[in-house]
Amino acid sequence: MKLKKIITIALAQAAACGAAFAGTGETAETEFSQVNKTDAYVLETVSPKYPSEMLQRGKQGKALLMLRVNEHGEVSDVKVLASSNKLFSEAAVASVQKWYFQPGTLDGVAIPQTVTVPVNFEIEGMDTPSLASL
Repeated sequence: MKLKKIITIALAQAAACGAAFAGTGETAETEFSQVNKTDAYVLETVSPKYPSEMLQRGKQGKALLMLRVNEHGEVSDVKVLASSNKLFSEAAVASVQKWYFQPGTLDGVAIPQTVTVPVNFEIEGMDTPSLASL
């Protein structure tokens, strides 16, 4: 019974879409133009301050951040998507707020973009298997 209802809804939606085009009397033309788009990339970074408590305990970790890069390459709206520890999150956010990006472009014009950035906290000389997982 559920399948019949889903099929009926799908057919009704398809018919409605077709009716919208059929009623105009014009043929639908699709113009395929090549869009020239580039993504933002990092120009300058500031290393995060390793949380002293985690360093003393020999803990490594990481944070995955989502941030907004404006058309001037400046960072805003930093959000933590995942982190192995709150202390790593705080240090990572403080760090990336000072980063500077080459902004993304659309047809040669700078545009704001959302970027995902991993920040790793590793103790030099320590094997990576002890790196905390997200």
